Amino acid sequence: MNTQNARAVQQAQVLKLLGLPRAWAGQESYTLLDLDDDGLRFVTLWSQWRSDPRRCARLHVVLVVQALSLASTLQDRLLGVLSEQDHALAEQLVKQWPLNLPGVHRLEFEALNVTLTLAVGPAHMMLSRLTLAAEAVILSEAQFADPAPEPEGGATGLGRLIKADTVLLACAARATWPAWFETSLVVYEQAAYRLEAGLKRLEPTTPAFLLRARVSPRALARDGTDVSRHTPTALRHLVVVGGGLAGLHVAQALALRGWRVTVLEASRSQAEPRSGHLAAALTPVLSRQDDQYARLSRAGFLRAEARWAQVSDAIVTPCGALQLQRTSGRIVDLKRIAEGLGLSEQFMRSVDAAQASELAGMTLTRGGLYFPTARRVQPKPLLDKLAEAEGITCLSAQAARIERGVTNWRVFDQAGSVLIEAPQVVLAAGMATQQLLAASGLLVISSRLASMYGLGGELTYVDQTLLAGGPRCIVSGDGYVLPAVQGQCVVGGSYLNEAASPEAVALARQENLERCAQLLNISLPRSACAQSTLKGWGGQRAVVPDRFPVVGPVAGSAGLWVATGFASRGLSWASLVGDLIAAALMNEPVPLENDIIARISKN
Repeated sequence: MNTQNARAVQQAQVLKLLGLPRAWAGQESYTLLDLDDDGLRFVTLWSQWRSDPRRCARLHVVLVVQALSLASTLQDRLLGVLSEQDHALAEQLVKQWPLNLPGVHRLEFEALNVTLTLAVGPAHMMLSRLTLAAEAVILSEAQFADPAPEPEGGATGLGRLIKADTVLLACAARATWPAWFETSLVVYEQAAYRLEAGLKRLEPTTPAFLLRARVSPRALARDGTDVSRHTPTALRHLVVVGGGLAGLHVAQALALRGWRVTVLEASRSQAEPRSGHLAAALTPVLSRQDDQYARLSRAGFLRAEARWAQVSDAIVTPCGALQLQRTSGRIVDLKRIAEGLGLSEQFMRSVDAAQASELAGMTLTRGGLYFPTARRVQPKPLLDKLAEAEGITCLSAQAARIERGVTNWRVFDQAGSVLIEAPQVVLAAGMATQQLLAASGLLVISSRLASMYGLGGELTYVDQTLLAGGPRCIVSGDGYVLPAVQGQCVVGGSYLNEAASPEAVALARQENLERCAQLLNISLPRSACAQSTLKGWGGQRAVVPDRFPVVGPVAGSAGLWVATGFASRGLSWASLVGDLIAAALMNEPVPLENDIIARISKN
């Protein structure tokens, strides 16, 4: 038996022991948690799903791995083992395969009806940070026989992630069960199956047995409930209040999953300032300890890259970004931070002044960090593109109050008339979210939402000829400069209080220009710095004191959600936030670590 046939036999044996295809027949969804795959089983399962006329509507696989291989390595491995009829599926997987970065990555296929969630990091840690409800779990020999000492890494951790009567498979050298197994899970039945001898002879290190059991977490056995708190909504209609980055990305996430979404946007006169926002930057955030803020920003950055894959380069332009070493204020050693994090060089690398100059196309005096996949984004065309998506209807209306009816939430206008009603409502209107909750008697004074405040900001638009054509990539440090759009370079960014005077605005725009000259190591003519001649754009950020967003269900108000407090990270977080809310509503594995979710969901 050759390797390809032996692996095929093993995969068929595994799928049979999972009870497939009978286990998913006619179901809304089927979720597998796999701690012993290299991508092969996912493609095999996907192939079976495609060929089964009685398949579940949606298939979710969560794969926990210590590290990700290169896409080219994955491709060679899969094409060398899979049958030719499955090569096209392997190519789709390779095309979306992410860089080897810690955290949770979401890959989507078949119009989001098949998803692969990759949890990258130590198994015991990632199990403690996942949120899902699995019908089946596959463990590796090491994880099953010698679980991590932390409770989250053994069966106790699995108890949070499985449904009642879940199928558990484990690769093992012996047909025996470890001591922790029956003390941590309710076991209904168990059996051992010897792997095909041919496979064992070809690969001596392969475990000899597959152990199978039907199990439930003990907490579920006591109360008879399911771990999933959210089930698909029977009537899939959702109202989003707010037509900005947060609101339209939430709308997009649900529309992609087949929901009917109505977006309520304020009148055109109020929305118009947004149209002047020429360009912004999508860049990640780093911290020495890779803390929650950095992990949230990286997860959002990667989700935005994936979600905007079909948006034209003219709107979302891959240009890369330089973060230059600062020369004043709080100075940190960027190179040492990069070395300590050890992230993929395809995501981030250190550069000296000469390399930075080459990347920017300008003579810079400092090195720093370079992010090759960073993007310049034009917000207005992006929002217009999102609003045109199938399943989304945008209405020009001002929401003043919300109220829970018998089955639906009702949204009222300022005259007290019902604008619209739906089972699910998402408030994604920046500072207006706080005002809506207060007017509806739903704002808790001690909550993070109540602490949210408005923080103004000013951008300066500079003719690129004054900046020697402007940089080829985003350049940041103390402020930032974007590559030119329509002959103008966007320079930022200042912070102003909510009620800034015209004089303060003019001064902020001038300070932006001065920081720009320092970043790019150029001199500007005095006439270019005159406050009276500076053009720009001003906006207001909704900011919570801890600078984290507020995302999730409103406590005590089933069917009501918030997505606000994005500060200056709207581009970085909007796509991810949309998928977090959609995952909860659709009973999907959640594409973010739950320690971060716990932080941002407090409202």
